[in-house]
Amino acid sequence: MIRTFNANIFRLKKSRLFWWAMVLTALATAGGVMLCCLAAEGDLSEYALESYALSGAPALSIVNAVTVILFLGTDNSGRTVRNKIMVGNKRGGIYAANMLTGAVIGCSVTVAWLVGGLVGVPILGWWKMPLTEVAVYIASLMACAVAVSAAAALVSMLIQSKSGAVVVGLVAAIVLMFCAGRVYTQLGGQKEVMTTENIDGELQFELIENPNYIEGVRRAAYELALNVNPLGSSIALSNCDLKDPIAGIAGAGFVTVFISALGAAVFRRKDLR
Repeated sequence: MIRTFNANIFRLKKSRLFWWAMVLTALATAGGVMLCCLAAEGDLSEYALESYALSGAPALSIVNAVTVILFLGTDNSGRTVRNKIMVGNKRGGIYAANMLTGAVIGCSVTVAWLVGGLVGVPILGWWKMPLTEVAVYIASLMACAVAVSAAAALVSMLIQSKSGAVVVGLVAAIVLMFCAGRVYTQLGGQKEVMTTENIDGELQFELIENPNYIEGVRRAAYELALNVNPLGSSIALSNCDLKDPIAGIAGAGFVTVFISALGAAVFRRKDLR
């Protein structure tokens, strides 16, 4: 595994795809922050840099997935894998090395994304969050990046067609993002809502219980679904609303381990053509 991983890293350092992904991600974040600053009205000191810099977290997850699939897909033909096995590498080691390489790609692109967001510092100042909260948010970003990269490595290792793997990865990421957005929106509903009623020409306001508010066991199930969805924390991060970061990091860790174990088990039985 070590030899394969070192070979992957050596190839990664020379990969134009990897460096272009980092540069374009940083530029996209910088451009997004600057556009938000230009569109903002009033005193810019009222705005927080993190609310702009983190707004593209779901898109970052998609970029990570596509970059991992494209990079691993260039060296994933059946013949290439057979050659690696013939020189003494085991399938489990090959899969683990590629999964770790994907994690390196995801974390590197995430760092480039964060660096790009710093373009707003001269205008908005540093993040207004406490330092400990900043560290938690960055840790959550990295956990999401690793989980998404593990899923992308699974797709890349099991689908030999690079274009097919990219399509599957994109569709899966979009579906996961849509599901995470729906769950996040439903969890964000208010327990009480304001209603108005016209009585004798006067508007009367009254607080009533929201019939669509999710609570109890159902709420716990929704929160679990959001935490184990690799795009779930990304949706919360984009809104600077990470209510339970420890659960999110734990969920991303569980997904990473589960997907990696599943992928390695399936890859050991894959028919190499």
